[in-house]
Amino acid sequence: MAPKKSFKDIISETTIDDIEEPDATKYINLLKDKIVIDQFPLKIKIIITSEFATPIAFDRIESHYSHPAKVVLTQNNLSKFYDDLIDKFKAWVDQFQERGSGFDFNSIKSVQVKLYKYEYQRASSYIPLQFKSKNIINVQNKNDNKCFLWSILAYLYPVVKKQTKSNKL
Repeated sequence: MAPKKSFKDIISETTIDDIEEPDATKYINLLKDKIVIDQFPLKIKIIITSEFATPIAFDRIESHYSHPAKVVLTQNNLSKFYDDLIDKFKAWVDQFQERGSGFDFNSIKSVQVKLYKYEYQRASSYIPLQFKSKNIINVQNKNDNKCFLWSILAYLYPVVKKQTKSNKL
């Protein structure tokens, strides 16, 4: 189960719909200039609304591509993120067109960009749990920062009672 996001985790949420470019690759390259990012590390979530049309019946439909949220640690990782976005979006468009509906990609209508704060997962000493569990050995090593060592020792040399005390291992 993924952790729930609260509003305080969102840095910004923007919808960009003022770029007039029918080519998806050029559109996303123009999008890079519109998105201002000055805080790293962060998570980026992008939802692209595209328009598909049939050449015969002149019908139009909108479809949404949701790019998975990715962690971007530095500015250098950002270009890799955009390259991955272009590749996956093109694959999604190809898959959409191959379904046999007769709709062809027409243009990108809008892009919704969500930027979230990203905090590194840190290991440390003992952290009290909010629940009791017999499945988790949470060794109480308050005086040192050797929690990984204590957890390995607790696994290798199991104790029947009071498994959570480091002096019992």
